[in-house]
Amino acid sequence: MDNRALFRQFVLNLLVTLGVIFVLLKADLVGYIAYSVERGRLRAARETLPDQTEVALAARSARTVAQTSLPGVVFIETKVSVSLSLEDIFKQLGESAEGAEFEHPDFEHPEEIGEFKTMGSGFIFDADQGLIVTNYHVIEDASEVKIHLADGRKFDGHLVGQDALSDLAVLHIEADNLFELPFGDSELIEIGDDVFSLGSPFGLTGTVSRGIVSGKDRFSDGIGQVVYQRFLQTDAVINPGNSGGPLVDLRGQVVGINTAIATNTGTYNGVGFAIPASRVLRILPYLRSGKPVVRGFLGVEPISIAKVQDAAANLGWTKDYGVLINAVIPNRAADQAGIQVNDILTRINGTRVQGHHHLIETIGQMAPGSTIKLELWRNDRYVTVKAELGSRATPS
Repeated sequence: MDNRALFRQFVLNLLVTLGVIFVLLKADLVGYIAYSVERGRLRAARETLPDQTEVALAARSARTVAQTSLPGVVFIETKVSVSLSLEDIFKQLGESAEGAEFEHPDFEHPEEIGEFKTMGSGFIFDADQGLIVTNYHVIEDASEVKIHLADGRKFDGHLVGQDALSDLAVLHIEADNLFELPFGDSELIEIGDDVFSLGSPFGLTGTVSRGIVSGKDRFSDGIGQVVYQRFLQTDAVINPGNSGGPLVDLRGQVVGINTAIATNTGTYNGVGFAIPASRVLRILPYLRSGKPVVRGFLGVEPISIAKVQDAAANLGWTKDYGVLINAVIPNRAADQAGIQVNDILTRINGTRVQGHHHLIETIGQMAPGSTIKLELWRNDRYVTVKAELGSRATPS
C-alpha cells in the first residue's frame, strides 16, 4: 500500500474514532458547553460588582454614620400620672367590670392615681443651649422627664415648646459637653436613598437600623391627633421606643424624625413614617422660643373625594381629586370668601387638591394673611374665589 493510501486510511480511522467518541460523549459535551457559557456569563456579571475596596469603603461609611450620630441621640423616659377608676381600666382592656372584685395591689380604692412609665428617643440639635427635639407624643402629659445621654449621664428634661398638631416637642437639659446632630435637606431625598434609624426601641439604647426611603408624601388617618403629616416612608426598622429619634442619611445628617409605624401588631411590619426635616426646621423657631406654632387656616371641614364618590357624583363631579366641603366655620377665611357646604374644592393657586390631608398640609404651610385663589365646583360649573387666610395656633 502506497503512502497516499495509508494516509487516507489514517484519516478515515481518525474520523470514525472521533465520531464514536462524539456519539458516546454527546450529552456530556453539550452539558459542558452550556456550563462554559453560564460560567462566562456569571463571571462577566460578577465583574460589574464593586471591588473589595469599594465594599470596604461603603461599610466604613455606614459605621462612620453610626459612630458620629449616636453620641447626639438620647433615650427619654417619662412618668405619666392618670386618675382612673378600676371600672375604666377594665373597659380599656375590653373586659366587663360587672361583678369583679377590685383587688389590685396598686389600687387600694375604687379610684386611684396610677403612674405609668413611657419611653422614646430624641436627639440634640443645639449642644450649646442643651436643646433636644422629639415627638410630642413621647412627652405628652408627662409629670417627669428623664434624659439619658449616650455617655451614660442622666438629666431632668424640661419642656420648652410643643406642637401636638405636628407631633413635635423641644426639651432642655442643663448639661455641657454635648454632641449635636446637623439637619440635612429632606427635600433632596429620593425614593431608594439609604437611611439609618437611630434610637432606643424597647429601651435598647444606641440601636441603629438601616434601610431606604421607600416612599414620600405619605398621609394616614390612623396617626393619633397629628394633623400635619406628609411623612417620609422608610423600611429602616422603627419600633416602640424609636419615636422621636433621628432618621439619618449617608452624610450623617438628619432628614427626618421617626414618628409612627403602619402595623396590625403594635410592632414593626416593614412600613415606618418620619417627619421630614424641612417641616421640623420650619417649626423649631416657634418651639425653641416656647411660642405657639402659627399656620394659615381656611376654616373648612374637608372630605376627600375618594371617600364620598357617590355624593360627589350626585353633585356632578366625577373626577378623583378634590375635597367635598362638609362644613364651613363662620366668620373665618372660607366663609368670608363665600365658600359653601357641598362645594367641591378642586385647586389651590392652580394646583390640584389631591385630598383632605393635602389641603390641610398646603394651607398649613402658608402664612396667615396670605391671599390664595381657590377653584370650586358648584352647580355643575367651576367658580373661582379668593380668600385671605386666617391663623391657626397650636392649642394650649
